[in-house]
Amino acid sequence: MKKIYPLIALILVLAIAGKKGFDYYQNQRAEQRAQVSYLLSRCVNQSLLSLFHLQSNDWKAKPEFYREEESLLRAAVSELPVQLLDGKPFSEWQAAVDICNRLTENSNRQHRTIFRPVAYMAKTGLWEMERLTDTRTLERRKKALYRVQVSAQAADSYLEDFQADVTSLLNNSLLSEESRRAAQEEIQRTVFSGYRHGNFSRKEVDLYLDRQQHFYQLLVDNPKGFAVRAGSLYFYDKKLHREVDGLNRALLTSEIDFYNQWRQIVTR
Repeated sequence: MKKIYPLIALILVLAIAGKKGFDYYQNQRAEQRAQVSYLLSRCVNQSLLSLFHLQSNDWKAKPEFYREEESLLRAAVSELPVQLLDGKPFSEWQAAVDICNRLTENSNRQHRTIFRPVAYMAKTGLWEMERLTDTRTLERRKKALYRVQVSAQAADSYLEDFQADVTSLLNNSLLSEESRRAAQEEIQRTVFSGYRHGNFSRKEVDLYLDRQQHFYQLLVDNPKGFAVRAGSLYFYDKKLHREVDGLNRALLTSEIDFYNQWRQIVTR
């Protein structure tokens, strides 16, 4: 019996040590999941902040701003791992950094899709009166208007597409199921719950673009009905004059609203 007591004591010591080791491991994993979740939530929020910077831009004054903002977003995201890592890197941390980098590139690509056509439309000389009779300019104008239509589609579904991209990147990552779930919940709670689709109206954008297309197509289809004199239109055809003049007034009054649409894609 005396030999059994030391054995029991040893088993108890090992059990206690094992329990402490298991608790330490569980606590460490919980801390790592918290770090991963926080990094990814900050990364997601950074992309949305970048969108807000783009929304507030005056595209006629700074048409190349989307290029500058791409670099600023990459720089801000690249600093997050250094700022947020507590301790030594671990495998899921690197997986989270990879997700963050991919999400940032996807966000920049989506932002270019939305804002580059608007910037081009704001800065280009395609809309100058002197170029109304140039058929090559007409084709370029058609392409520009089509790209803005694509831009409007992307803007209209931005938040939904962004959330789907985050979910897809998490589901196809090297994170454990627990870490994916924790990150998804953290992102939803601290980021997406504070944002919603804004007052962006694809219908209003499409109406403006349709008027633009109709305006220039009328002039192209009636080359003998008008002349360009000193940067202004002079009409021979009174019916054409009334129709084009009405369209032009509608375009001038709705232009400010058209550019304001891109300021309200997402709101907080």
